[in-house]
Amino acid sequence: MQLRGFLAHLFANISEFHHHSDNSYHYPLIQYKRIDKKLAVIGIGEFADIVFEKMSNLDHITTQDQKIPLTNLEIQNTTYYPKEVTSKYKFASPWIALNKENYTKYSLLTKKDQKQFLEKILVGNILSMLKGMEIFVDCTITVKINSCKSITTIAHQNKFAGFFCEWDSSIILPEYCGLGKSISKGFGVVISLK
Repeated sequence: MQLRGFLAHLFANISEFHHHSDNSYHYPLIQYKRIDKKLAVIGIGEFADIVFEKMSNLDHITTQDQKIPLTNLEIQNTTYYPKEVTSKYKFASPWIALNKENYTKYSLLTKKDQKQFLEKILVGNILSMLKGMEIFVDCTITVKINSCKSITTIAHQNKFAGFFCEWDSSIILPEYCGLGKSISKGFGVVISLK
């Protein structure tokens, strides 16, 4: 995503824009996504204000071969509180749930066990997201995958199994949050099913 590269270069002094830090893993507090065919930059927590400040001053982005004017900048500010309400969700972009080790385990399982394996990983991804947002819940989070389609996707110039799933969650999730691997690059975008 060229927008990420442009902003990472422009704001190189703010590590969340490029996600290169000493911390090998943390939930990205600035995420780049494609929502309804539009590019989006999402700032979480204190980074919501930083994204607002930095993006408000831009009138274009520059890629390797062109200068693209920003014609419409839409800013939304939302507050999220996890509530214990069963809600339906789906992935709008491939969910990269498995690393190399987990993929090997997954591929040896029956279909039923694969589904349970993915449900366990999905709960872990939700807990990691909440922890990264400094939100701690005192309830048990459960998910039930209702349908899931596997595709091959490319991230970091490597092939991964990506999943388009629909599932029920025991808590409400923030719209457009990212779950799984490579979420800062737009993978694993969650949208609610109304």
